[in-house]
Amino acid sequence: MAARFEFGSKLDGFYIPNASARRRESPKSLVYGAHGRIHRGGSDNAWAIHGEHFARSAYIRLYGPRASRIFSPAKWPEIRSELYRQLAYARKIIDSDPWWSVLNLCRLIYDFKNGGIVVSKLGAARWALKRLPSRWKPVIKSAIRTYKGIGVRKDHVILKRDARRFLGFASIRIIAFDITLDTRRQMTAYLRKSRTGSGR
Repeated sequence: MAARFEFGSKLDGFYIPNASARRRESPKSLVYGAHGRIHRGGSDNAWAIHGEHFARSAYIRLYGPRASRIFSPAKWPEIRSELYRQLAYARKIIDSDPWWSVLNLCRLIYDFKNGGIVVSKLGAARWALKRLPSRWKPVIKSAIRTYKGIGVRKDHVILKRDARRFLGFASIRIIAFDITLDTRRQMTAYLRKSRTGSGR
């Protein structure tokens, strides 16, 4: 793909044997493609998140059975743990790749606010432009333009100036929404138990 098509080198993905795909735990020693080359010995550090995408039919099936017949649905604690790993990674590369970090932070805020993860980085950024305080619009718009390859020097300056500030804001929002989401889940679990008990 990288040899034949302009954007082929930007594609990445794993080759996962059917037996490995059916297990709940993240598969290891995978063959994967990245940066236009084939590599070996990879692992999927977002296995639960990818499983959630499959469960929500957020994929394109080219051939074979539906994903729901292969992949086990992930549980929220597994998804939550991987989302926090993404937050840690965004913090790690905030200076080297601020545009990626800003877009992924938008997605993490969306994920914890809505309790669902099936949204693209661009989709989450557009949501953030409407829902987050207006002071963050410049840095989000600069991240979007850089992602699309149309960023200019001004966008670089804005990202360098504001990306870390946005990281601080996003981290607080993520934790707050996580606490709220966890409270809602505990309450619904309690209500489900109450209904089950009253029916006996």
